[in-house]
Amino acid sequence: MAKKILIVEDDKMLCTIFEMFITQLNYELIGISQTGKEAIDICKVNKPDVILMDIHLEGDLNGIETSKKIHELFNIPIIFVTSDIEELTIQSATYKNTYGFLMKPVYKSTLGVTVEFALAKHKFDNEKSH
Repeated sequence: MAKKILIVEDDKMLCTIFEMFITQLNYELIGISQTGKEAIDICKVNKPDVILMDIHLEGDLNGIETSKKIHELFNIPIIFVTSDIEELTIQSATYKNTYGFLMKPVYKSTLGVTVEFALAKHKFDNEKSH
């Protein structure tokens, strides 16, 4: 069964590229969200296995705040996608459900390896805690 991925990104061109990569890597794209609130709503209906999350989102919730809410509600691993390499941004994005960082531009091979790592690490963390 294909692993389900949610994209949370407000750059439409990047979403198109992610969608193409996800399909080519044999994952199931369950949705594309441009805001944190919309991402949380999608998770309520169709829980993804992994979320690709832009750090800088438009709206009331940025990617970091959204990921913290998603962790509290759903315990879904997050892979942050960013072009921001400021140390403070990276530190604030390091949280319990942060399972990777992808720097823009994102390449298909790097995306695939990062998703597989996040899935395996999340499974290991959950087995260890039970």
